Amino acid sequence: MKKHFLKIMLLCTLGIFFSNCEDGENGLDGIDGVNGTDGTDGENGVGFDELSKFGAITLSLEGTRPDGVAFTKTDIFKFIGLEDVDFLNTVFIDTDNSLLEFDVVRFLSTPDNEFQGSDLEVFVEVTNPGEQNQDILIFTDIIDYAIIGDDLSFFEFSDSFETDDAGVSNVSITNFNFNNETNAFTISFSFDVDAASNSTGNDLSVSVEIDVIVFEDIEDIVPN
Repeated sequence: MKKHFLKIMLLCTLGIFFSNCEDGENGLDGIDGVNGTDGTDGENGVGFDELSKFGAITLSLEGTRPDGVAFTKTDIFKFIGLEDVDFLNTVFIDTDNSLLEFDVVRFLSTPDNEFQGSDLEVFVEVTNPGEQNQDILIFTDIIDYAIIGDDLSFFEFSDSFETDDAGVSNVSITNFNFNNETNAFTISFSFDVDAASNSTGNDLSVSVEIDVIVFEDIEDIVPN
């Protein structure tokens, strides 16, 4: 009985002791760590410079999608397939300099042997260059070009246009220049295409700017 009484007294004493204890003040916050110094930027990747060093074609389209939604689209086609240089980035010069023919192709992304992706080919024929009777004929071929809208809907655009086609109007050609020493070739042109003559099914405006270096095949050069 005495032992039982002592246990009760001990428990009561401990209960009073703990009930009178108060929490201590919170400790001070630790010091924020110091951010490390930014690392040095790495070197630019290699491998694509060779495919884009000969200039580019800028394409702009403005019209209405097949579902009736208006769109504008501008992209720079700057990549070339080196295995195609001999016939897809060339100039032909007639022996009497009365005819220039340019055939320029650029890909929207880096091409490979199997999946070339979107590409744009422009063929330009200039007769009597620099003369008062100069005439320029342009053929434009757009292949597998995806038009992606803000609503994340898309349609694939593939069409060919020639500046003297019946469905083509309002043709404007400016900034034509060819330097036969550096083979630098520039030209800008725009035109409208009626609804029945393009794959959108609606009126379309096309604008193209070419600023490239072309090559001349020595097999086409006839000694004077």
